[in-house]
Amino acid sequence: MYERLIDEYVGKVTKDMGTGQREEVGRELKSHIYDSAEATAAKRGAGIDEAAVREVLARMLPPEKLAAMYPSRETFLTKSSVWKAVQALAGIAVAFLLLAGILSFVAPEAAEVPVGVILSIVMALAVAIIVLAVIFFTIYLYESRLKMTYEARLRRLVKSLEHPASPLVVGMAIALAAFGLIFVQCLWPIIPFPADFSTGRWVPLFSPAFDTFVPYYTLWLVAEIIVQILYLTLRNKWVPSLLETGLSLASVLLTFWVLQVFPFNPELSTPVQTSIKVLLALAILGTLVDAAKKLWQTARFFMYGDLKNSQAE
Repeated sequence: MYERLIDEYVGKVTKDMGTGQREEVGRELKSHIYDSAEATAAKRGAGIDEAAVREVLARMLPPEKLAAMYPSRETFLTKSSVWKAVQALAGIAVAFLLLAGILSFVAPEAAEVPVGVILSIVMALAVAIIVLAVIFFTIYLYESRLKMTYEARLRRLVKSLEHPASPLVVGMAIALAAFGLIFVQCLWPIIPFPADFSTGRWVPLFSPAFDTFVPYYTLWLVAEIIVQILYLTLRNKWVPSLLETGLSLASVLLTFWVLQVFPFNPELSTPVQTSIKVLLALAILGTLVDAAKKLWQTARFFMYGDLKNSQAE
């Protein structure tokens, strides 16, 4: 009777896999379930039975979640390289267009880029595409060739879920937020900055107009500290992860507002001001990418958040 339970569970996990992968994963899972059921039954001083198997299956992930932990065995030329490389190229192109759009809106003088700089950007994109292709090919080899047991996959997933909420990561994030509070409350009026790239003259970086942003950055940093504390106190980690995603988007809006108002010292030369605008535009793009990563992290917490507890049991 219990063999049917095992076959049904394994069948649900492997239903969308290829023949070779289905057989390999099926053997691995059956071995794990039998070993775990045997150990569970031995604790009760009995042999393996249906009750022991049901107990083991109840502790395991739902079939659809477990299936997601196994990579699909695609050929490199069909999807793993070409399609992903195209996606990467499209992503880079969109990012460049967004950057150009932001610059043309807030710094029209930076839109007229010399031909040499354009060629340099094109070369940089070409190098980036090559690097991405190498990375994706390496990932393909890793996922399609490396043999990893069910327990190893589980441990790796648990470790990835623990990382954002680890005391060390939380402590570092709180320390950075605390330094940010000190900066926006006390240090911003006295931060020096080179007025230009030639004379070596230094002036205050910000103008008094930055005072308008102080309450908003203070609120944002306090919220960041609260979210980090929630990582340590809440059982459902997807809640602070979702809040952190919202804070990333709020940071994007604040930075875009800074770009529009540009509360920097008017004594800064035009090249210096343009450089600051470029850096702020890049910061917006980087924060958008970070928000997307945090949203994906939230989804993983929501889907697999009970994994650590089931492992402990």
